[in-house]
Amino acid sequence: MKHSRVCLSLASSLSLLLCGLTLLGPSAVYAAECPATSPDRTEERRALAKEWFARAEAAENANDDAEAVRAYACSMKMVAHAFTAFNLGRVAERSGDLELALKSYKAYLTLKPDAADKDEVQTKITDLQAKIKNVKEDIIGSESAAAESTSAEEKSEVPVPSPKEKPEKPIPIEPPPFVAEHASGGGLGRVLVWVVGGVGVAALATGIITNIIARNDMSTCNSQAADGNLATAKSACDSAKPAAYTSYAMFGVAGAAAVVEGVLVYRIWSSGAASSGDTSVSLGWLPGGLSLSARGRF
Repeated sequence: MKHSRVCLSLASSLSLLLCGLTLLGPSAVYAAECPATSPDRTEERRALAKEWFARAEAAENANDDAEAVRAYACSMKMVAHAFTAFNLGRVAERSGDLELALKSYKAYLTLKPDAADKDEVQTKITDLQAKIKNVKEDIIGSESAAAESTSAEEKSEVPVPSPKEKPEKPIPIEPPPFVAEHASGGGLGRVLVWVVGGVGVAALATGIITNIIARNDMSTCNSQAADGNLATAKSACDSAKPAAYTSYAMFGVAGAAAVVEGVLVYRIWSSGAASSGDTSVSLGWLPGGLSLSARGRF
């Protein structure tokens, strides 16, 4: 009998433990904190963005708008995506955070300017601006009324003039800070970097090859002239000239491409469009000319 009682007690404890874990499961998932900074590697940022997006959807399904807002905001912090911005704006508006909803809808249109629902979202932005303005006016009016009541009680003999309403400045349409990283378009710049780099490398290779050909012809010209074969020497010298001129022209094109490449890389780097480890360009010396190498990831 003692053995059976122990088994029953153990079974009851396990049942309670499993029930508790089931009830606490969603809370344990939601309790995770968003990283303070986003990782440098693109793959890690994308993985975290997907993970927090999934948490946000789970929170929405559980009718936990507060947690959904937090998770969508963390996903946007990792990778600014148009759909994430729209979902964040929708949930924030539903939960009553009008300013966050306004910023998120603006971010959505910034990230996806050709959105099919652009007019509908712009209407939401206008309505939110009007609501925020009305709320601020109500707050200012309540504070002014409270101040007037207090002043009237303290100095009833002195008439208190009503304060003038301060003109409301229109809320500027700006993307939130986390959109700046993604909104700076670097796709075209990177393509130009690769095109110019390819032209430079091809020109440099052509210049080196034609230079070697010209040197060989000039060597033949000199050796034949020393042996007294003037006709053969003249023919070799004549054939060396086009190759030499071509090599000089190709070296010039390669140099110009290197300069343009440097300008493009600097512009992409200064605008924040190139992430760490995504693109690199290097120059080096080779016997008879320069070498230009580039690597990157789209």
